[in-house]
Amino acid sequence: MKYLLCALSLILTSTLFSPVQAAELRVYSTKNASYLKPLFDQYSRETGTAVSYLVAPASTLLARLEAEGSNSQADLLLTTGAASLWLAAHKGLTAPVASAMLEDNVPGHLRSPDNHWFGFAKRTQTLIYNSASLNKAELKGYAELADKRWLGNLCLRTSQQPYTQSLVAMLINREGEQKTLAMLQGWVNNLAVRPFEEDAQIFPAMEQQICDVSIVNAYYFARYQHEHPDTPLKLFWADQDSSGVHVDITGAAVTAHAPHREQAIDLLEWLTTKPAQALYARLSLEYPVNSQVYPVREIGRRGRFTEDPANLSASGANRERAILLLQQAGYR
Repeated sequence: MKYLLCALSLILTSTLFSPVQAAELRVYSTKNASYLKPLFDQYSRETGTAVSYLVAPASTLLARLEAEGSNSQADLLLTTGAASLWLAAHKGLTAPVASAMLEDNVPGHLRSPDNHWFGFAKRTQTLIYNSASLNKAELKGYAELADKRWLGNLCLRTSQQPYTQSLVAMLINREGEQKTLAMLQGWVNNLAVRPFEEDAQIFPAMEQQICDVSIVNAYYFARYQHEHPDTPLKLFWADQDSSGVHVDITGAAVTAHAPHREQAIDLLEWLTTKPAQALYARLSLEYPVNSQVYPVREIGRRGRFTEDPANLSASGANRERAILLLQQAGYR
């Protein structure tokens, strides 16, 4: 009996004082593991909370969340592009978050007006030109690329890319549908070749002088420039004397049925802190959203720029109209 009591005492003691196993957070993401693993590994080291992730296209992730409903094990939805986050919120797949830290760290136009989603990195879509054949003084902004002077000298990315749709959705927000349609028709008329599937295909085409000017994601060009330091291609910040360059986000939202809501909010907040912002900026070559964090050197040396201050929820609200205008303009 004496030994039985001792054994029970040991069991109770070990149960009471053994560390509690931290919950594992589950992230549904459109970003691949090369960006996620270093980021989440660092979070786990700091907090003791493990993070697993499922990587798939945004449409697949949203469909999965809808099918899973209240049985979903996903805590956080992480995507490139505010339009996907807007759509997830519109479908009731995300939950609002009240956080002073997120409001302090994320500018108002880079987060949902009703706090359903928050950007933690931003990307720019701006003009790129071949400095060997074109003077930057000839450039101004997106609308000017519709001028006849660019006939046969413009390269673009396909209209099927979400990046293109996001840009056009924000142009609708800025210019209205009629002006945006006229702009798109001008772009199509000025194309040197059929639109490319990817930004990465545009850079060599420009170096071969198939065209002299284009619109690309700046972080894709940063990667190309890193591999081709002697390229004559250069970025030009669009519309700096008016409404500013178009930006979009990599962002996240707490899911509507997150099993570990409080920990999910903690991870979301952590993504906007200075150390996490600096780490992700190095991994992705995107811009931090936290104003206290500088971009990596090869990005920062491009200098400051004025960005479109319109809330990115418009990229989701105007997406269907953007697709319709792209079709009407004959933009493939």
